[in-house]
Amino acid sequence: MNRFFLGWVVAVLLLPSPVGAVEAAPALTDREIAERLTRLETRLDEGLQGLRADIQQLRADMNRQNQQLRADMNQQNQQLREDMDRQNQQLREDMDKQFARQFRLTLALLGAFSALVAAIIGFALWDRRTMLRPLERTVTALSEDLSSNRRRLEALLDALRTLGQRNPEVANVLKQFNLL
Repeated sequence: MNRFFLGWVVAVLLLPSPVGAVEAAPALTDREIAERLTRLETRLDEGLQGLRADIQQLRADMNRQNQQLRADMNQQNQQLREDMDRQNQQLREDMDKQFARQFRLTLALLGAFSALVAAIIGFALWDRRTMLRPLERTVTALSEDLSSNRRRLEALLDALRTLGQRNPEVANVLKQFNLL
């Protein structure tokens, strides 16, 4: 590292120096310096005024562009709102139609179920009546037979009791069946 540093110092010292090749500038008078400074100041003022005008122009352009962008955005927002309102209205109409279809389907199913229940109840009542009619006829016929045979049976019992008074075997049989 020391060698490198030493080599560098030697190279810098041995290289020809450009400083010696520069000529001395002529001396300027105060008046020349003041004139140059005045010209420089005038140029700077003109440049600053130009820059200010350019900045003002840029600001005006930016304001116009901002206003145009805002107007475009407002127009797009308004159009988006209108589109969304149309879509919402369409969705509402579709939902109303769907609810109406659903309601009609529910009514149809309720009507079909009610008709089915009424038919089943009607069938049960009809079946009961048709099943009970032959039974009623049989019971009526038996009751009529019983009433006509009752008289005969009572007469038969009276005859057996009378026979039982004369015949002790018949009396024992009648006692066994609690008819005497």
